[in-house]
Amino acid sequence: MTDEIGVAVIGTGMWANKVHLSAYQAHPQARLVAVYDVDRDRADAAAKQFGAESVMTDYDELLARDDISAVDIITPNVTHLPLVMAAIRAGKHVMCEKPMAMNVEEASQMTEAARNAGVKNGVNFTWRNGASALYAKHLVEQGELGRIYHIQGCYLTGFAQNPDIPLIWRLQKELAGTGALGDTGSHIIDMAEWITGQRITDLCADTETFTPERPLLGGGGMGEVDVEDAASFLARFDGGAMGSVFTTFYATGEGMDHRVEIYGQKGSLRISYKDQESIHAAIGGADMQRIPIPDQFKLPEMRQANIRGFIDAIINDRSVVPNFEEGLRNQRVLDAVVASAENDSWVKVEQ
Repeated sequence: MTDEIGVAVIGTGMWANKVHLSAYQAHPQARLVAVYDVDRDRADAAAKQFGAESVMTDYDELLARDDISAVDIITPNVTHLPLVMAAIRAGKHVMCEKPMAMNVEEASQMTEAARNAGVKNGVNFTWRNGASALYAKHLVEQGELGRIYHIQGCYLTGFAQNPDIPLIWRLQKELAGTGALGDTGSHIIDMAEWITGQRITDLCADTETFTPERPLLGGGGMGEVDVEDAASFLARFDGGAMGSVFTTFYATGEGMDHRVEIYGQKGSLRISYKDQESIHAAIGGADMQRIPIPDQFKLPEMRQANIRGFIDAIINDRSVVPNFEEGLRNQRVLDAVVASAENDSWVKVEQ
């Protein structure tokens, strides 16, 4: 058992500042040793705000430090493979943002390398930790829904409707791999499978890019948006359920929400990110009604739960949940969606 874990955070953008850095700052057994970013000013600001001991500008030098045991990678998707592989070679434990890679081949390399090296590894599927998701999973595991017939999920944001939003990295295939599918769809795919315990086996997908060009960052004209703004697919699950998944950057008035609906032989439920105090459920033949979520399912700072779990797993020498194996599983579904949309056909998800 280790008493203190030295951590380096790689990437100090919006999500790092909102979730990761504050989680390490708050954990009594985490020591925020260093931050690293290609933008030195942004790294300096993050170090000052969250109490990092140093700002690093050389990644190899950072990985050579003996006082850093773990790295947390919160950078554009295209950088995940080289950053993760270098950290594993240096013997560091690794937390990586989702989607964990650009494709299955990369995710497989990362998973195998982490397994062979014996390092702790995690993928930050944040929204598993919402009270509504945790309670829904509990009800399914207790058999309250019986045999599951239908699983539906959606992840809705509306930020891209503004045509003046520039061509950020999330909207470029060479940097992100996919658009809404990987950015938000990966979450809802994970939740649908994790809550129900069923895996998607076959799917038929459709994608669309509503705004094909956007202003270049820094001005100088327009650039092509070559990833999808929205994706949807029909699915079959290995437990016999039928399902559908939908994700979009063009949900008018939503801000952000994700929802899961599950319909079973004995009962049904609906959950929404926007309501962490209750779910709608029909249990034991009753009609659908609002049911309060018991306090035991309400985690403090739920968005930080996976980061806390990463540190706790290192300290207590146990597996991180969710880990690279689950990230690879998720990537298999993402790749199948891409293949299905390109081929306009049903495809099987690699198992």
